[in-house]
Amino acid sequence: MNFLNNLIIAGAIAILTSQAMGSPDHDHGAPTFQPPKGGVLQSAHENHFELVKKDKTVLVYPYDKEGKPVETTKFKLKAKLEIPRKKTTDLELVDKTTHWEATIDAQKSHRFTLKINIDNGKEKDNVKFTVENK
Repeated sequence: MNFLNNLIIAGAIAILTSQAMGSPDHDHGAPTFQPPKGGVLQSAHENHFELVKKDKTVLVYPYDKEGKPVETTKFKLKAKLEIPRKKTTDLELVDKTTHWEATIDAQKSHRFTLKINIDNGKEKDNVKFTVENK
């Protein structure tokens, strides 16, 4: 019985470890702070980005590792809007110095995905937000 218990535990550890290691959608670790604006946080290499949706407008706020706001001028962003069963389109994020803004036409879809490519001059990364329309 002892051997069987050890085998089960070893198998469980192997499964958990393989799932926790890298995947195509790599994870940079969970932020250590709550979203300051009440949105959703996603992590990049050195920064975190918060998406806030207000009606048809999305706002994206950049933060450092401690959750302090970072000026938008430190980044170059390229965004794509994906709507289920629709064509993926480029989305212009307007720089407002403290955040970026864009108006979203979700074409009556119940959800959309916003993919943002980030270039901070040293490295490139990306974040992805899936937003449910209510």
